[in-house]
Amino acid sequence: MKTIKHFGIIGTVIGFVLGFLYAVGGFISDYYHTGINSGSYLALNALWGMPILFGGMGIFLGSVIALIQRIIKKQ
Repeated sequence: MKTIKHFGIIGTVIGFVLGFLYAVGGFISDYYHTGINSGSYLALNALWGMPILFGGMGIFLGSVIALIQRIIKKQ
């Protein structure tokens, strides 16, 4: 269970950092090139979307690794 929790936390943190960079960078790029539009809104949605996606992937990867560790221990 520790593996699943650790991978979930790591994935969420990575997702938050990448989402923040993507959201701020996309918003600034839209502001200077085309003005505020629907693309700006989509870029800002990365603030909550990417942590959810990366956290889910971390939980999935942690589950797979925990399953593999359990299978190896039984042998």
